[in-house]
Formats: sequence, C-alpha cells, structure tokens
Amino acid sequence: MSVRTLYVCIAALVLSVPAAAQERGTMELGAFASGAQFDHDLSLKTAFGGGGRIGMYLDRTWSVEFEDAEMRATRPNGLRDVNVGLLSGRLVNTPARLGRVQLLAGVGLGVSTETNFMHSYGVDALVGAKLPITDRVAFRVDGVMDWLANEDWKSYRSIRMGMSFYRHPLVRTVPGPVSGSTR
Repeated sequence: MSVRTLYVCIAALVLSVPAAAQERGTMELGAFASGAQFDHDLSLKTAFGGGGRIGMYLDRTWSVEFEDAEMRATRPNGLRDVNVGLLSGRLVNTPARLGRVQLLAGVGLGVSTETNFMHSYGVDALVGAKLPITDRVAFRVDGVMDWLANEDWKSYRSIRMGMSFYRHPLVRTVPGPVSGSTR
C-alpha cells in the first residue's frame, strides 16, 4: 500500500459523517478477510481466508445475520493444508456506542467443515465494533469464538475485518397538492 493511499484512507475515516441510525428493515451486506487459530487437538493450526455476511435489522439495536467463510488451514507434522468452510447464523445486539463506534455482541449456531475429516455443528459468540464511514458504509472488526459439538466442544478463534454496506428500507411519501393546481 502506498503512503498516498494510506493518507486517503485516514482522511476518509476522519472526515466521515456519522451513520444514520439503523432501523427495522435495514439490510447489511458485508465482505471480510479472516484469520483463525484452532485448538491444538483439532489437528489444525492457523487459517486465512475470507467471506461474506448478510444481516437484517429487527430494530435499531437487534439484527439477525448469516455468514459464510472459507479459509485455507495449515496442519501440524507436515500434513497437507486443507480447506475449512464455516456457515453461521446469529443474533447480534448493539449494546453501546463509544462516540461514533458501535459495539457489537452476538451469539449463534454454526457448521464447520474441513476437507478430510471434520464436520461439526456448534455454537459461537461474537464481539465486535463498527466504525461508520458514511450512512451506507462502515468498517467492521469482529472476534468470534466457535465451539464444536462433534469434536468434544473443542474451539477455534477467528478475527474478521472488512466493510459493511447498508441498504435502508424505502421511505414512501404521499405527494402533497401541487401549487397552482385547479381542482
């Protein structure tokens, strides 16, 4: 990344306007890069990849979201790297705001698969933050902890960084009388 690009990104964050309050029906579309570290007993070490999410606000502080992520995981003892896929659905709350930063907390269910042997469902917990850039775009960082039921509740931790894009519900207005009309 060039220094010039870095300055433009910093300026965009500093000069950004606060996001409009999320309201019922606002849709959040997100893309993220991710990194994970696995419980040693899962025969996986670290993984890097990316994914996407779609969420819908139930009101100003509650949303339901679904995400799909794919990562390439390294393995110990010279074993070949494998693909790991994650599907999750969770309920997310915005319990507090620190200035313009929105704090996030969520819980949900998920499915994790690995190319060769690991196929498990489980639960996850999310802690994160969003920094609005405009009323339609935000930078988002999440830390997620997953526990795998089929693997004796072994766990893995991941961090996700990316952008969220908002589609606000349509606001329908009833047109008023046209001035100068003869009815």
